[in-house]
Amino acid sequence: MRTQSQTTKGNILFMLLVAIVLIAALTYAITRGDQAGGNLTREKTSLAADQVASLGVDLRRAVDAMTRAGRSETTISFAHAAISGYGTPDTTPDAEVFNISGGGVAYIDVPDGVNDGSQWEFYGLTAAPGMGEEANADLMLVLPNVNETFCRAFNKKAGYPDNAAIPTDGAACLHNTSSRFAGAFATGGGVNTMDTATFRTPAPFACVACSGPAYHVYYVLMDR
Repeated sequence: MRTQSQTTKGNILFMLLVAIVLIAALTYAITRGDQAGGNLTREKTSLAADQVASLGVDLRRAVDAMTRAGRSETTISFAHAAISGYGTPDTTPDAEVFNISGGGVAYIDVPDGVNDGSQWEFYGLTAAPGMGEEANADLMLVLPNVNETFCRAFNKKAGYPDNAAIPTDGAACLHNTSSRFAGAFATGGGVNTMDTATFRTPAPFACVACSGPAYHVYYVLMDR
């Protein structure tokens, strides 16, 4: 016959076992939640990289269509109400990439959390490795000051392995707000040339490291 003391000890042991099982289950759930959160972050970063690349594709197609229709690349405008430094929207509608009468590209905001809040930029300053003539500056979309995580995610879209070194632009740097595109391309010694040996070529798009380092994404809209 079991005594009251034995019964009490048995209940305590049972409760301890239940507590251990619950703690183990809670630990497993927290670990799974952390992993899921990390995967979601990676998924969001990858989606943002897709959005940036997709805008690049749309803009390149629009620029190509506009020049094929007879418009000079020097007259192309990136004016839009959401970005500064590129003129006033609707001034020359048929020359504006973001105007339905021009390129017809739907403007999108910079994805949240990928950079320091800098706007889209457009330059005719840099020759992308393996694109067009090395002596000629290409027309580029640039997303400045992205974080390293996004930079690597974008480069993965360009075929770089996860652990690959980020390509470098050790010269003047492709991001320079004093050189915003207004119809003129850099020429001669003014053309910025990146460190070709650090790229997979041809390099129509990539994220590059300038001094600092500062990471900037570019997408070639017209190679020249």
